[in-house]
Amino acid sequence: MVKALAVCGWLLVAAQPAGPPAPFSGRIVYERAFQTLAGDPLFFAVKPKSWFYVQGNNLKVYDRNQHLQELYLGTTNEYHRFEQSHSKPAIAAAWRAGAATVTCLPTTATILGYDCRALQLVQDGVVTLVFYAPALHVNAAAFSRCPSPGWFALLQATDGALPLRTISVDTRRDLTATTEAIEVQPRALGAEEFALNAPLR
Repeated sequence: MVKALAVCGWLLVAAQPAGPPAPFSGRIVYERAFQTLAGDPLFFAVKPKSWFYVQGNNLKVYDRNQHLQELYLGTTNEYHRFEQSHSKPAIAAAWRAGAATVTCLPTTATILGYDCRALQLVQDGVVTLVFYAPALHVNAAAFSRCPSPGWFALLQATDGALPLRTISVDTRRDLTATTEAIEVQPRALGAEEFALNAPLR
């Protein structure tokens, strides 16, 4: 009887749903492609890459030349955008996006082995189809003051889940931009990774 109760207890514990995954820390490598609305390729013969890093309330992005493009330090609410390797400090009030309209879609996809859900985000005249992976998420509230264009609106829409594919259509500029993850690398990142002079690694 005791053994039977022990087995039943173990089965009940095993049947409990797993808790939410820990917030993602690490690197995601993306490739981007640009086209006109008619499908003609633009800008680059080879898809440029970007490297995105996130840990807690910090993030950084390196551009196709492996130069630091954006850096956000959540604790101090310090945001830098870089042009030609020169830092352009900004304060949170420097940029304000328009209201975003979010529509959840029944579409799903598997990207790099991650199950993704889909939504449509409309903001400032740009329509974006977002495929996001709930297994890869951050605390959206940690970035509520981050002025990186569209970032917090995206995290609000996905409940903190990170996008693995976005397709943005801007009819005013005759532009379709597709960004897709080609590598996801979970790893711990120390504070030194978010210094202004931190190299890509």
